[in-house]
Amino acid sequence: MGIFTYEDERVSSNAPARLYKAIVLDSSNVFPKVLPDFIKSVEIIEGDGGPGSIKKLTFAEGYVKQKVDAVDAENYVYHYSVIEGHAWPHTLENIYFELKMVESPDGGCIIKSITKYYTKGEAQLPEEFLKANRERIARFTKAIDDYLFANPDYN
Repeated sequence: MGIFTYEDERVSSNAPARLYKAIVLDSSNVFPKVLPDFIKSVEIIEGDGGPGSIKKLTFAEGYVKQKVDAVDAENYVYHYSVIEGHAWPHTLENIYFELKMVESPDGGCIIKSITKYYTKGEAQLPEEFLKANRERIARFTKAIDDYLFANPDYN
């Protein structure tokens, strides 16, 4: 099995608790509002949203299923694995995400993420696929950050 790892850090003007709530705890309400042309729905299809739960995100062009691996609201940590989806390269086994929000001195936070792509055998992933996923994550994170900034009453 091959593993391709991508680490990223983004700065947010939002406090970690607020951002964590929007991305992790309230995703079924927030995601379709933030990117309505991209994300149509988020639903828990198995479990209660905690570890072991399965979420289905429906997009304009398909879907992905995520298995929740860890939810730590106290430390703003969220881990999940994409276990199934559309436009999935035949060489890809799964994708694992680690997300952590760390408070910054200015009251905002630093969003730290690690993405691990697991391939079948020693298969390589097309650079276009990796680049598109990085861009999608960046656009998604910015859209949520902008939404929260524009909606100061969101709690």
